[in-house]
Parts: sequence; structure tokens; C-alpha cells
Amino acid sequence: MLAATPEVRSIYDTDRDPAPFVPFIQAVGRGEKLKRDLTYEESVEALRQIVDQTCSPAQAGAFLITQRVKGEAVDEVRGFTALLRAETITRIYPRIEGLLDLAVPYDGKVKSAQLAPAVAVVLSEAGMPVVLHGDEGVPTKEGIGPGPVLRELGIADDLEPEAVQSMIEAVGIGYLSAERFAPQWHDLLPLRRQFGLRTVLNSVEKLLNPGNAPYQVSGFFHGNYIERLREVQTGAVRSFIVQGEEGSVEMAVGRKSHVFAEDAANDLILDPEALGHKERVRVPGPADAAGHAELNARVLASENCDATEQVCLTAGVILHLFDLAQSVSDGINRARRIIESGAARARLERAAAKHLV
Repeated sequence: MLAATPEVRSIYDTDRDPAPFVPFIQAVGRGEKLKRDLTYEESVEALRQIVDQTCSPAQAGAFLITQRVKGEAVDEVRGFTALLRAETITRIYPRIEGLLDLAVPYDGKVKSAQLAPAVAVVLSEAGMPVVLHGDEGVPTKEGIGPGPVLRELGIADDLEPEAVQSMIEAVGIGYLSAERFAPQWHDLLPLRRQFGLRTVLNSVEKLLNPGNAPYQVSGFFHGNYIERLREVQTGAVRSFIVQGEEGSVEMAVGRKSHVFAEDAANDLILDPEALGHKERVRVPGPADAAGHAELNARVLASENCDATEQVCLTAGVILHLFDLAQSVSDGINRARRIIESGAARARLERAAAKHLV
């Protein structure tokens, strides 16, 4: 008589009830004639179940990939962002005027220099305090974000949100790590790494604005996608999207960069020739965070290099966008003076010393 075969549970078995999440997959994943966009309310509930992990990993993956194929709708992005900002993240409220949310891609840089830290320091010295936020190991690029670069520069990148608020109030710059201010979001990383593709989550995390900044500059890449994001930006007073290097905020010297406003009538398209830039200049990214930090330090030490020109251009454009410079050229010149005077380097040193107090 054959021995009974022991029951082996499939790795695909789950104790989660699939029924509540199935309608969301069906909505976005059906055939060409039947698929549809989720409503705002459906989007809120769908992401709530993903973040709370009440749906299965298989369901979350099926939803995110089929939604990517369908294309994310405005109400979907708006609903996802609203849910996260209202229920999932710890927000801070720095008691400081003119705060800018400098929203760079969480998956970082792999080809070009990560210069957001130097840009933030220059803007802060110009009178526009900056909050940065991000995470590490974010797919698909898993590149170098501002956090590791700031860490190499001596600025804490793992502070609790309350400490970051104090830092911004004291020195005009701070970095919020998703592991601290959005732990449930951070916990989705193992799932996201299994896809091999970008999803709507890569866009939504840039819109979190955890510092409740009235002003926002975010970086995105694809022009058609940016058009859909104009109305979902989260700066309470004024927001812009920059089509910068690797979908970030840095604008390349000599490139006809497009800055998207909330209203297309207020868009800005840089004219390289008018700025005296005859050729496009690329600033390659070093191999590791330490190399990126060294490049940022060279910029703030007023070294004459391509990275310095890119930081002056980027900071100068942002100063102009928020009325801290009469023109882009004026903004560039102001950024250059801040660097050459040593004021930017001094602010970096104060920021580095702050978290040691």
C-alpha cells in the first residue's frame, strides 16, 4: 500500500481574501474595449489595500503592471497621492517662509551626476529653503539619490521627521528618508523590485511633498506623461515640472530644457543660445555616492567645471520661476555669486554640523 503523499502548500497560496481587490484588476486589465480608468475613490481604495498589504503580492503586481500598460489617468495619480499624504506618511510643518519641495526621482541617477544636493544648498543660501526626500535601492534604476550623497557630505540622511523639521528651520535644508517618514511605502520595495519595470509608484513618490512646501519643482522625463501631471502637483502655491537629466531636476547646459507650469501658458523653454550656451554639456555620474559627493563639494568650493555650470543653470532657473531673479540670466549670475563668495560652502558646513549638535 502506497504511503500517503504529504500535503505541500503551494507558494502561491495565500490567506488573504482576493475578492475585495479583484474588481480593481478587472477594471484596468480587461481587453481594449472593456478596460477603464479607476475613479478617484477607487484609486484611493486600491492603493490603500496595496500599502496595507491586505491584497496579495500577486494581485498588487498584476494591478500595477496592467495599469502601466493601460496608462495612468489623472484621477488615479491624484487618488494615490491623496491617500499616501493623508494616511500613510508622516508630514512635517517647518515654521519657515518660502519652502521648496525639490522632488527628484527616488530611483536616482545611473548615467549623470546627482547634483540636487548642491542645487539645494545654493537655493537655500539664496533665501529659498529646501526639503529633499527619497529612498535607496528603488527600482528600476536603483541609482544614486540625494540621500547617500548628502550622507557622504556629512549631512544626516536618516533623521526622524521631527529632527528634519528642526534642521530645515535652523539651516534651510533637510532630507527626509522614506524609511523614516513613509515606512509602509518603503516596505513595498521588495515587491517593486520583482517587476523589472517602472510603475505609477515611481511617479507618485515624487508628489508626496512631505514637508508641506508651498512651492514644488519635480523632475519627470516623458513629455506626454508630464502633460497629465500638470494638475496633480502638490505645491500649495506654485509648482513646476522639469524635464531634466534622467528625468530629474538638473538642467543640462546647452539643452533646450522644457519647464512645465500648472498652466501651459506659463511654461518656460530654455533657449541655450540666448544664455550663451553653444553646445550641450553632459556631466557623467561617478561610480558611487562618494564620487557624487566629491563632485558636489567641488561645485560648492567654486571649482570651474561642467558640474558647477549645471548647478548654476538649474538653481538660476528655479530662482527665476519663483520670482527671486528677474530673468534666468539674473538667476544664473546670482547662483554663481553665491558659490564664488564661499556662502554656499559655508551653508553646507553649517548643515553638516547641525545634526551633530
